[in-house]
Amino acid sequence: SRKLGKMERFRDQGESCCKVGEMLTKLHQQYLETTSQEAARYLQQGRDVGAAHGFFSVECRACLGLGQLALLDGRLEEGADFFRNAVAAAPLNEDESSGYQLAAIASLVGELFRKNAIDEVEPLVLRFREAAQAESRRVGSLCSVEFQSLISSARLHEARGRPQEAERELRALLNLMRENQEAVQSLHPDGQDELRKAIFSLKILDPEHAAKELMIAVATELVKLPK
Repeated sequence: SRKLGKMERFRDQGESCCKVGEMLTKLHQQYLETTSQEAARYLQQGRDVGAAHGFFSVECRACLGLGQLALLDGRLEEGADFFRNAVAAAPLNEDESSGYQLAAIASLVGELFRKNAIDEVEPLVLRFREAAQAESRRVGSLCSVEFQSLISSARLHEARGRPQEAERELRALLNLMRENQEAVQSLHPDGQDELRKAIFSLKILDPEHAAKELMIAVATELVKLPK
């Protein structure tokens, strides 16, 4: 990466640092005895290069990596702060793709729900939905992250004491799954598990209170997930 810097290929230098940092983070995740310091060093280098030369996609990517690394190490508030920085940099992204913005918002929304920071998460949920829909339009087919955005919207309505609105968003999710089986079938196994868990974490699906028809509708769509 230093060679790229000497050649003034600063964007490539920043991306290279981020890529190495992400690879080291995966190693740290799989083999906990490995240190996270080296991964953090590369990611911070990528962030610094991006900030210094106005490559906001690089800065966003680096902050995402630093946030994920912080969560792995149990530094939850620090991780949330990195995600906030990534979300702030995302709208300035010089790339056409909204992938970084989606990843940044999804990561921050998840942490804010975990902290029950509903006031902060509320405006992000609408932004998440809009960004997911924009990415689907850009690529010309449904992106599975739209599923996650609808679940986030349902969770927000539940947190605000609006069960009917939460059910509306859940039914919108089920319709989206029904109409876009190609996206459903292409989900990674980890993504399938996350989708199941996220859906059944909704309070409106509590077996003691949920309508039988709604439970059947959920089961009908989830049974279609690849085994």
